[in-house]
Amino acid sequence: MSGDSLLASKQGSSLSRFFQTKAVNLSQPKNINREKINDLDSPKNTKFHHLYKFELEHDVKRLKDQLQKEIALRALLLKASDQSHKIELSHTSSLPRGVQELLSSIVTMEATVSMLEEEIMSLHFLLIQERNERKLAEYNLTHSLSPPNTTDLVRLSKKKETLRRKDLHRSKVPRSLQSCDNANELSKEMIRCMRNIFVSLGETSAGSKSSQEIVAFSPTRKSASSSSSTWWSPSEHSRISKWVQSPRIDIKKNSDVLTTESSVFDPYRVQGKLSWADIGSYRSATEVASMSVEEKRLGYASDELWRFRHLVERLARVNPTELSHNEKLAFWINIYNALIMHAYLAYGVPKTDLKFFSLMQKAAYTVGGHSYNAATIEYMTLKMNPPLHRPQIALLLSILKLKVSEEQKQAGISTHEPLVSFALSCGMHSSPAVRIYSAENVGEELEDAQKDYIQASVGVSPRGKLIVPKMLHCFAKNFVDDSKVALWISRHLPPRQAAFVEQCIHRRQRWGFLDSSSSKCGVVPFDSRFRYLFLP
Repeated sequence: MSGDSLLASKQGSSLSRFFQTKAVNLSQPKNINREKINDLDSPKNTKFHHLYKFELEHDVKRLKDQLQKEIALRALLLKASDQSHKIELSHTSSLPRGVQELLSSIVTMEATVSMLEEEIMSLHFLLIQERNERKLAEYNLTHSLSPPNTTDLVRLSKKKETLRRKDLHRSKVPRSLQSCDNANELSKEMIRCMRNIFVSLGETSAGSKSSQEIVAFSPTRKSASSSSSTWWSPSEHSRISKWVQSPRIDIKKNSDVLTTESSVFDPYRVQGKLSWADIGSYRSATEVASMSVEEKRLGYASDELWRFRHLVERLARVNPTELSHNEKLAFWINIYNALIMHAYLAYGVPKTDLKFFSLMQKAAYTVGGHSYNAATIEYMTLKMNPPLHRPQIALLLSILKLKVSEEQKQAGISTHEPLVSFALSCGMHSSPAVRIYSAENVGEELEDAQKDYIQASVGVSPRGKLIVPKMLHCFAKNFVDDSKVALWISRHLPPRQAAFVEQCIHRRQRWGFLDSSSSKCGVVPFDSRFRYLFLP
């Protein structure tokens, strides 16, 4: 073998060994990684992962359960701190023992406080009533014709007791009330009794002088010379001169609709309003606009108050939750009207809406073991909306949230009845008349109350604009737009008056009032002067 060939063979063997070594070094890491991966995928490691995952899921579930319990406990404690909610002890069995004992003490304390508050209100009202009766008796003794001696006092006491027994026997409550089963009859008897008291103390002739006092439409009491233009809007004055304005209504040509006599009884007379020739049922209403303290009147009122107190005591045995919807409706309307009248006798007539609302919260009756004040009856039991025609009271209702118990909620009517607005009387000049409502016909009676109030309260201006009280205007706006209120009201008038009002609206439109103001009404502000109207 030559030298060159020997050298080539040595170099080839060296290169082959070099590549083999590299191949071994390169392949070794791959073998190691594969072994590690095989170790991780072994059954032992897989079991460990599943166990770890299970423990995590268990911890998450346990923390969620604890969170839900904490949330429930916080909600229950917040509910317990809120007096408007009643705590159900049956729902607290899962709570810690200390919390259960605390909630049980709170429930017992709330029940005791509630009973004491109701008892205080009832005793306070009875105290006022007794005080008034004492004052009436003192007045009778003080204003005797001659100073009474001992014999006169004994004779007077016997006479009053005899008269009281005769009056009680004469006006004895029907047998249906002896068992207190007929709640509506009891409420009707309370209205009759209170009406007798007010009629005996007040000027009671229909169409009396006080009722005919002309009240200006505007709050500033404008004079008669300016009343002819009271019903015109500023835009009408700016666009149309007076000689273009719609002509005055000829009362003589429309004597079948409008009255030509100023002495005709109009319970809602205001300056600038023409009166109807027929005001419907209100023409026979008895008006009480002031109280008298004559001896004979006070003596009769004292006996009636004594009788009325026994009727009030019977309310405690009435269970209003067992009444039907119509029975509740008639019962609570009568109770509300009687309560407001009773409150006026006990506390006096309030001068402002703020004082009236305070009176509504003080005056209360105990019915079926629960105390109901006038505000609760009107806005919770009868579900009336805040009065938009009396913004101060509406504001107070939005600030002071009225609260009642669950049983008191069940004693109220199930659905809102808008026509109740024409049944509740707060004894003010703009209020509807008081009438007695029966459970059998309460729906028809409420419709009559709306129709009668509209017919008696609305009228027209000398230039044909419909004049309506603010209470009626706000009520109508719940159903139609402001521009359609006049037509809506006219459809609730008798046919002859409705046709006359629609004719006036069309006439105003023909004389150039092309904007929506031609069909709007003149609104009379709410008049809060004391006055009651009683329908037969």
